[in-house]
Parts: sequence; structure tokens; C-alpha cells
Amino acid sequence: MKGWLSISIRLIKQTTVPMQGLHGLPGLTLIMSATVAGCGSAPISPVDSANGVSVAAISPRIAGDRTVLESTTAQERAHLQLISTNLVSTLVQLPGMQTSDRTLQISEPSTVFGHAIVRALEDVGYGLQVVSADQGKNYVTYSKRLSETESGWISDYSLGVGKVQISREYRVQEDAIYPSSLMSVSGATGIEGVELADNIFAEQGGDGGSFISGVQEADSPNSNITVRTIDVNDFDEIPVDKRTPQNAVLTQAQQRFYEIDAERDVPDLDKYYKYRRTVLLFDNTTTRVLGNGNKRAVKLLSREFGEGDLMLIKACQDADGINDAAMGRAIRVEQELMGLGVPGELTYIAPCVRANYRHSSDNSPTPVELIHYRPRT
Repeated sequence: MKGWLSISIRLIKQTTVPMQGLHGLPGLTLIMSATVAGCGSAPISPVDSANGVSVAAISPRIAGDRTVLESTTAQERAHLQLISTNLVSTLVQLPGMQTSDRTLQISEPSTVFGHAIVRALEDVGYGLQVVSADQGKNYVTYSKRLSETESGWISDYSLGVGKVQISREYRVQEDAIYPSSLMSVSGATGIEGVELADNIFAEQGGDGGSFISGVQEADSPNSNITVRTIDVNDFDEIPVDKRTPQNAVLTQAQQRFYEIDAERDVPDLDKYYKYRRTVLLFDNTTTRVLGNGNKRAVKLLSREFGEGDLMLIKACQDADGINDAAMGRAIRVEQELMGLGVPGELTYIAPCVRANYRHSSDNSPTPVELIHYRPRT
């Protein structure tokens, strides 16, 4: 092969897992993540047909069997990518299921749906461990059931992490797949804040039909739930390579949770006093990379975090009061704090404030303010 080859490999192999929530977990197998790039080879495209996605698009990086994926059509892979995106984007919006809170245990996938689920969990940012059996309190389960109804054949897909279970029915119509039920959730609270990204199904277009969109508690009918109907017409169809990518849907879902959480759990700052303030500088308005200097500053701040303390993160100061990129930086800082042992429930991302000193086209270094509060005695 001409050109150069760059390989980045991460290996984890041990018989016990010394991390919070996992004590003496046996049977952990090899985890490998590799990235290969070559000068003389073309980049892999996620699209390999007019109506489908490539094998690479739903191939997990740490486990799997490529031959399983190669035995399916590009269209089937596209359908399963939509379903896995739908389920996982719901999962990360549930309180306590954020990627920085959980390391998930998985068995090596043996089905196409399993591959799609594991890849979506990777892309949203969960830490994954391959285990030899259903070991660990965050063990991932998934299933597909096919049933014949008065409306035709319906497939029910489910995803579970520990006690949390998510499921939804879907139906295939010609070359497209659409939800045919509400999203059902059990074992979790705060489902009223979940917003489904069902626009990804409308992007397939349709013949004037529709489907329902909303979230409900399993086995607990609620007449107050919000249900909407989404119409799908032929003019809604978007070319496959122009549709909303999976990683964008998953990122938006995470941001949605933190936006709702900021409104739901507002701390009473009158009960605290400012102990220390640090300003982190990101290189520009689009990056989420902390850099070594910011990492050191966050680490030093976390060392003095004590019982009852609170960490406030202020990242958004745009003229219109809305900034997805700023929310992404705030989430990145919160993830860094949690990785250093600061409990997630004791960090708070402040909502956007309206400011007029920064133009929307300004791409200069961007500040994120980190304020350490301590309780008044």
C-alpha cells in the first residue's frame, strides 16, 4: 500500500474493573479502538447507495463482526441506524443516563441491530466495556420482535441499560421506515423533558401519510402527555447524503438534557458565597477541545471541591441568548469535572444570558467562566 499508515490503539485488559460502581467485575475482555488513515486510499463514505448506508457507518469500533453487516442491504442498515439513533438519543436525555455518569457493559454484538446500537452508544460518548456475560449494573440489552397486526407487520425494538428500558414500534413502508407508536420508557424519571428527534424519519419523505411522536411511561397511561402528528410527503424527502447525520442528532439530544436540567434544578445562590473563580479560554467559538492549560485549571479547582460545595459553569453570553456551541463547551467542562470526581448533581450550567459585546461573526478565543461556591455557615 502506498503512503503512510497511522494507527491509534487503546487496549484495556484486566480481570477487575477499579472504577466507581464496578467492584471486582469478572470476565472483562479486550477492548480495542483503532483509527486507520492512508495517503493512497479514499475516505470511507457513510453512503453507498441512493437509499442506504455503508457497513462502516454502523460498525462498532470496539467489537463486532463485519461479515454480519455485509450480509444485509444498505437500505436495511439505514433503517437500523435510524432506529438506534432514535432509541439512544432518548436514553441520553433521561436523568442519570448522561455519558459522563455511566460506563456501560456490553456483550459482543452478533446481529445487525446490535451492531447499530453499539455504534450509536459509542458515537454519543458512552464508555463501553465488553463482558463475557450479563455482568455489571449498567449492562446493555436490546431486542427486536416482529408481530402481525391489523395494520400489517410491526417491528418492536427495545434498548435497556440496567433498570431503564426504552421501546418503540416501527413499520416499513416501501423504502422507508417510520415509528408506529409512542416511545415507551420505564425505570426512569423526568421523561417529560425528552424531545424526540423524529424529523430524521420525515427526511425520508413519504406518500402523504403520518406518524405519531411522543414519550410515555410504560404501563402507566397518562392523558397529559404531549403527542403530535408528523406528516411525511414526497417534498419532504432529502438526499441520503444531505440528511441529518447520526452524531448531530445525538449531540443535540445531550444538549437538550442540559438545557432542561438548567431550568429544572436552579440552585439558590443566596445560600452560597463565591469562593473562587476561574476563566477558561477556548481557542475559538466552535471548538470543544479543552487543551492542557484548561485541563490543569479545572483539575486544580476540583481538588478544593468539598462537601456541600457547588460549581457554576457560565459559557453562553450571546446577543440572542441562544448558542448551541456554547452549551457544548459547558457540557465538555462539566464532563471534565465529573471525571475528576465532582458529582454531576453539584454542577450547574447557567442558562444563556443576553449580551451585546460579542458579534455573532467573532471567532476569537471564547471564555467559559467557572465559579466555585461554598455554603454559608
